[in-house]
Amino acid sequence: MKKNHAIPLVLAVASLLGLPTAGGQDASPAQPRPPVIEKSNIRYQVVAKAARLNRRVTGEVTDSVRGVPASPVDSLCYDGVGSTPIDGAIAILEVDPVKQTGLLRARWKDRNGSWETYQDFFHHPEHSSGVRMGSSRNEVEDLINVGIAQNVYLHGDTGGGAPIFPTVFTYLAAWGFTHVTLDGEPFLNKYGLPGPERWVSHIMLTEGVRNEDGTVRALGGEIYNPMRHKDVGAVDPADMELHVEFMDERFPVVKGNNPAMFAFQYHLVFEDVVMRVTESQQTLSFAEADRLFSE
Repeated sequence: MKKNHAIPLVLAVASLLGLPTAGGQDASPAQPRPPVIEKSNIRYQVVAKAARLNRRVTGEVTDSVRGVPASPVDSLCYDGVGSTPIDGAIAILEVDPVKQTGLLRARWKDRNGSWETYQDFFHHPEHSSGVRMGSSRNEVEDLINVGIAQNVYLHGDTGGGAPIFPTVFTYLAAWGFTHVTLDGEPFLNKYGLPGPERWVSHIMLTEGVRNEDGTVRALGGEIYNPMRHKDVGAVDPADMELHVEFMDERFPVVKGNNPAMFAFQYHLVFEDVVMRVTESQQTLSFAEADRLFSE
Protein backbone atom coordinates (compact mmCIF):
# COMPACT_ATOMS: atom_id res chain seq x y z
CA MET A 1 0.00 0.00 0.00
CA LYS A 2 2.77 2.41 0.86
CA LYS A 3 4.46 1.68 -2.47
CA ASN A 4 1.27 2.17 -4.42
CA HIS A 5 0.68 5.50 -2.73
CA ALA A 6 4.26 6.62 -3.30
CA ILE A 7 4.18 6.19 -7.07
CA PRO A 8 1.48 8.79 -7.74
CA LEU A 9 3.23 11.16 -5.32
CA VAL A 10 6.54 10.86 -7.14
CA LEU A 11 4.82 11.33 -10.47
CA ALA A 12 3.02 14.38 -9.18
CA VAL A 13 6.24 15.95 -7.90
CA ALA A 14 8.04 15.13 -11.16
CA SER A 15 5.20 16.66 -13.12
CA LEU A 16 5.35 19.85 -11.07
CA LEU A 17 9.09 20.07 -11.58
CA GLY A 18 8.83 19.37 -15.31
CA LEU A 19 10.89 16.19 -15.03
CA PRO A 20 10.50 13.07 -17.28
CA THR A 21 7.85 10.63 -16.04
CA ALA A 22 7.24 6.92 -16.62
CA GLY A 23 7.01 5.99 -20.28
CA GLY A 24 9.73 8.45 -21.26
CA GLN A 25 7.27 11.27 -21.86
CA ASP A 26 8.03 14.68 -20.45
CA ALA A 27 5.43 16.33 -18.30
CA SER A 28 4.18 19.74 -19.28
CA PRO A 29 6.63 22.38 -18.08
CA ALA A 30 5.60 24.10 -14.89
CA GLN A 31 4.18 27.56 -15.44
CA PRO A 32 5.93 30.31 -13.48
CA ARG A 33 3.80 31.63 -10.66
CA PRO A 34 3.36 35.38 -10.49
CA PRO A 35 4.86 37.05 -7.42
CA VAL A 36 2.48 37.53 -4.54
CA ILE A 37 2.14 41.20 -3.70
CA GLU A 38 0.39 41.93 -0.45
CA LYS A 39 -0.62 45.27 0.93
CA SER A 40 1.12 46.11 4.18
CA ASN A 41 -0.19 48.16 7.08
CA ILE A 42 2.90 47.59 9.19
CA ARG A 43 4.44 50.62 10.83
CA TYR A 44 7.56 51.08 12.88
CA GLN A 45 7.17 53.00 16.13
CA VAL A 46 10.34 54.27 17.79
CA VAL A 47 10.50 56.04 21.13
CA ALA A 48 13.85 57.44 22.24
CA LYS A 49 15.21 59.25 25.29
CA ALA A 50 18.55 60.10 26.93
CA ALA A 51 19.70 62.49 24.24
CA ARG A 52 23.06 64.12 23.65
CA LEU A 53 23.34 67.49 21.93
CA ASN A 54 26.42 67.46 19.70
CA ARG A 55 27.33 71.10 19.33
CA ARG A 56 30.43 73.12 20.20
CA VAL A 57 31.08 76.76 19.39
CA THR A 58 34.73 76.83 18.32
CA GLY A 59 35.47 80.55 18.11
CA GLU A 60 34.00 84.04 18.02
CA VAL A 61 30.41 83.77 16.76
CA THR A 62 30.09 85.24 13.27
CA ASP A 63 26.51 84.14 12.51
CA SER A 64 23.49 83.18 14.58
CA VAL A 65 19.75 82.49 14.36
CA ARG A 66 17.67 84.05 17.15
CA GLY A 67 20.71 84.10 19.36
CA VAL A 68 21.64 80.46 18.65
CA PRO A 69 25.19 80.33 17.24
CA ALA A 70 25.36 79.15 13.62
CA SER A 71 29.10 79.48 12.99
CA PRO A 72 31.76 78.58 13.78
CA VAL A 73 30.14 75.42 15.19
CA ASP A 74 31.26 71.80 15.35
CA SER A 75 28.08 69.71 15.08
CA LEU A 76 29.86 66.33 15.01
CA CYS A 77 32.18 66.51 18.04
CA TYR A 78 34.10 63.33 17.24
CA ASP A 79 36.34 63.78 20.29
CA GLY A 80 33.32 64.03 22.61
CA VAL A 81 33.99 67.64 23.56
CA GLY A 82 30.67 69.40 23.10
CA SER A 83 28.64 66.16 23.11
CA THR A 84 26.46 67.08 26.08
CA PRO A 85 23.74 64.94 27.73
CA ILE A 86 20.41 66.77 28.05
CA ASP A 87 17.60 65.81 30.42
CA GLY A 88 13.94 65.31 29.57
CA ALA A 89 14.38 64.82 25.83
CA ILE A 90 12.02 62.49 23.98
CA ALA A 91 11.53 61.65 20.30
CA ILE A 92 8.75 59.66 18.63
CA LEU A 93 9.29 58.33 15.12
CA GLU A 94 6.45 56.48 13.35
CA VAL A 95 7.00 55.44 9.74
CA ASP A 96 5.69 53.11 7.04
CA PRO A 97 8.57 52.47 4.61
CA VAL A 98 6.23 50.75 2.12
CA LYS A 99 3.85 53.69 1.84
CA GLN A 100 6.67 56.19 2.40
CA THR A 101 4.69 58.01 5.08
CA GLY A 102 5.42 58.87 8.66
CA LEU A 103 5.66 61.33 11.50
CA LEU A 104 8.50 62.59 13.69
CA ARG A 105 7.99 64.57 16.88
CA ALA A 106 10.69 65.50 19.35
CA ARG A 107 10.94 67.68 22.44
CA TRP A 108 13.95 68.71 24.45
CA LYS A 109 15.39 71.54 26.49
CA ASP A 110 19.02 72.61 26.29
CA ARG A 111 21.16 75.69 26.92
CA ASN A 112 19.47 77.52 24.04
CA GLY A 113 15.89 76.99 25.23
CA SER A 114 12.94 74.62 24.79
CA TRP A 115 12.70 72.98 21.37
CA GLU A 116 10.10 71.01 19.44
CA THR A 117 10.25 69.50 15.95
CA TYR A 118 7.39 68.19 13.84
CA GLN A 119 7.81 66.42 10.52
CA ASP A 120 5.19 64.73 8.35
CA PHE A 121 6.78 65.31 4.93
CA PHE A 122 9.43 62.88 3.70
CA HIS A 123 11.49 63.25 0.55
CA HIS A 124 14.48 61.44 -0.86
CA PRO A 125 17.95 63.03 -0.55
CA GLU A 126 20.11 64.10 -3.48
CA HIS A 127 22.50 61.24 -2.77
CA SER A 128 21.87 57.49 -2.43
CA SER A 129 19.43 56.51 0.34
CA GLY A 130 21.76 53.72 1.40
CA VAL A 131 23.37 50.48 0.31
CA ARG A 132 22.05 46.93 0.72
CA MET A 133 23.63 43.58 0.00
CA GLY A 134 22.45 42.32 -3.37
CA SER A 135 22.12 38.81 -4.78
CA SER A 136 25.45 37.77 -3.28
CA ARG A 137 28.05 39.03 -0.83
CA ASN A 138 29.90 40.53 -3.79
CA GLU A 139 26.94 42.53 -5.03
CA VAL A 140 25.49 45.66 -3.49
CA GLU A 141 22.38 47.63 -4.32
CA ASP A 142 22.11 51.41 -4.09
CA LEU A 143 18.72 52.76 -3.08
CA ILE A 144 17.79 55.78 -5.17
CA ASN A 145 14.91 58.21 -4.65
CA VAL A 146 13.77 56.67 -1.36
CA GLY A 147 12.60 59.05 1.36
CA ILE A 148 12.22 56.39 4.07
CA ALA A 149 14.69 53.49 3.88
CA GLN A 150 15.08 50.41 6.05
CA ASN A 151 17.97 48.04 6.69
CA VAL A 152 20.66 49.90 4.78
CA TYR A 153 24.26 50.97 5.27
CA LEU A 154 24.93 54.72 5.29
CA HIS A 155 27.87 57.13 5.45
CA GLY A 156 31.46 55.90 5.62
CA ASP A 157 32.48 54.70 2.16
CA THR A 158 28.95 53.71 1.06
CA GLY A 159 28.13 56.81 -0.98
CA GLY A 160 24.94 57.09 1.05
CA GLY A 161 25.72 60.53 2.41
CA ALA A 162 29.10 62.05 3.22
CA PRO A 163 31.54 60.12 5.45
CA ILE A 164 30.67 62.30 8.45
CA PHE A 165 30.11 59.02 10.33
CA PRO A 166 31.63 55.57 9.93
CA THR A 167 29.87 53.07 7.70
CA VAL A 168 26.89 52.23 9.88
CA PHE A 169 24.03 49.75 9.62
CA THR A 170 20.80 51.72 9.73
CA TYR A 171 17.51 50.10 10.67
CA LEU A 172 15.52 53.14 9.52
CA ALA A 173 16.63 56.27 7.69
CA ALA A 174 14.51 59.22 6.61
CA TRP A 175 14.89 62.60 4.99
CA GLY A 176 12.52 65.49 4.37
CA PHE A 177 11.50 68.86 5.78
CA THR A 178 10.72 69.62 9.41
CA HIS A 179 9.12 72.48 11.35
CA VAL A 180 10.98 73.68 14.45
CA THR A 181 9.94 75.86 17.38
CA LEU A 182 12.12 77.44 20.05
CA ASP A 183 10.44 78.56 23.28
CA GLY A 184 7.05 78.16 21.61
CA GLU A 185 7.83 80.40 18.62
CA PRO A 186 8.68 79.26 15.07
CA PHE A 187 12.43 78.90 14.62
CA LEU A 188 12.64 80.42 11.16
CA ASN A 189 15.19 79.51 8.53
CA LYS A 190 16.83 82.74 7.39
CA TYR A 191 18.99 80.96 4.78
CA GLY A 192 16.25 80.65 2.17
CA LEU A 193 16.13 76.93 1.47
CA PRO A 194 14.06 74.83 1.83
CA GLY A 195 11.86 77.70 3.08
CA PRO A 196 11.49 80.24 5.89
CA GLU A 197 9.38 77.89 8.05
CA ARG A 198 11.13 74.64 7.11
CA TRP A 199 14.47 72.99 7.69
CA VAL A 200 16.02 69.96 6.02
CA SER A 201 15.71 66.91 8.24
CA HIS A 202 17.73 63.70 8.50
CA ILE A 203 16.77 60.87 10.86
CA MET A 204 18.64 57.61 11.41
CA LEU A 205 17.98 54.66 13.69
CA THR A 206 21.40 53.01 13.72
CA GLU A 207 23.68 50.64 15.53
CA GLY A 208 25.88 52.44 18.02
CA VAL A 209 28.15 55.17 16.67
CA ARG A 210 28.93 57.19 19.80
CA ASN A 211 30.58 55.81 22.89
CA GLU A 212 29.49 56.56 26.44
CA ASP A 213 31.96 59.44 26.58
CA GLY A 214 30.45 60.94 23.41
CA THR A 215 33.38 60.07 21.17
CA VAL A 216 33.26 58.55 17.68
CA ARG A 217 36.23 56.31 17.01
CA ALA A 218 38.03 54.29 14.35
CA LEU A 219 38.73 50.58 14.66
CA GLY A 220 42.18 51.26 16.07
CA GLY A 221 40.69 53.28 18.93
CA GLU A 222 41.75 56.71 17.67
CA ILE A 223 39.25 59.54 17.21
CA TYR A 224 37.34 59.17 13.94
CA ASN A 225 38.53 61.35 11.07
CA PRO A 226 36.43 61.16 7.86
CA MET A 227 39.49 61.91 5.75
CA ARG A 228 41.37 58.86 7.07
CA HIS A 229 38.86 56.48 8.60
CA LYS A 230 35.77 56.39 6.38
CA ASP A 231 36.29 52.68 5.70
CA VAL A 232 37.56 51.71 9.17
CA GLY A 233 35.15 53.42 11.56
CA ALA A 234 34.14 51.63 14.76
CA VAL A 235 30.46 50.88 15.48
CA ASP A 236 28.67 48.79 18.11
CA PRO A 237 26.05 46.32 16.80
CA ALA A 238 24.87 45.71 20.37
CA ASP A 239 23.83 49.35 20.73
CA MET A 240 21.05 51.35 19.07
CA GLU A 241 20.85 55.12 18.58
CA LEU A 242 18.33 57.53 17.09
CA HIS A 243 19.89 60.53 15.30
CA VAL A 244 17.70 63.62 14.79
CA GLU A 245 19.16 66.49 12.79
CA PHE A 246 17.94 69.64 11.09
CA MET A 247 19.87 72.04 8.91
CA ASP A 248 19.63 74.55 6.05
CA GLU A 249 19.81 73.56 2.39
CA ARG A 250 22.02 76.31 1.03
CA PHE A 251 25.11 74.05 1.00
CA PRO A 252 27.69 76.82 1.26
CA VAL A 253 31.21 76.15 2.42
CA VAL A 254 31.18 77.77 5.84
CA LYS A 255 34.66 78.20 7.26
CA GLY A 256 34.83 76.84 10.78
CA ASN A 257 31.68 74.72 10.60
CA ASN A 258 31.78 70.94 10.85
CA PRO A 259 30.33 69.78 8.55
CA ALA A 260 31.16 72.79 6.38
CA MET A 261 28.31 72.29 3.89
CA PHE A 262 25.69 73.75 6.24
CA ALA A 263 25.33 77.31 7.49
CA PHE A 264 23.29 75.98 10.42
CA GLN A 265 22.93 72.48 11.85
CA TYR A 266 21.46 71.00 15.04
CA HIS A 267 22.29 67.38 15.84
CA LEU A 268 20.93 65.19 18.64
CA VAL A 269 21.60 61.51 19.34
CA PHE A 270 19.17 59.59 21.56
CA GLU A 271 20.85 56.71 23.38
CA ASP A 272 17.89 54.87 24.96
CA VAL A 273 15.65 53.46 22.23
CA VAL A 274 12.55 51.27 22.11
CA MET A 275 11.23 50.06 18.74
CA ARG A 276 8.16 48.01 17.94
CA VAL A 277 6.39 46.88 14.78
CA THR A 278 2.63 47.35 14.75
CA GLU A 279 -0.37 47.31 12.44
CA SER A 280 -2.01 50.06 14.46
CA GLN A 281 -2.48 53.30 12.57
CA GLN A 282 -3.05 55.26 15.77
CA THR A 283 -0.49 57.97 16.42
CA LEU A 284 1.26 57.71 19.77
CA SER A 285 0.80 60.56 22.21
CA PHE A 286 3.77 61.61 24.32
CA ALA A 287 2.05 60.06 27.37
CA GLU A 288 1.61 56.76 25.51
CA ALA A 289 5.23 56.93 24.36
CA ASP A 290 6.31 57.29 27.98
CA ARG A 291 4.29 54.21 28.91
CA LEU A 292 5.71 52.25 25.98
CA PHE A 293 9.20 53.16 27.09
CA SER A 294 8.56 51.93 30.65
CA GLU A 295 7.05 48.57 29.60
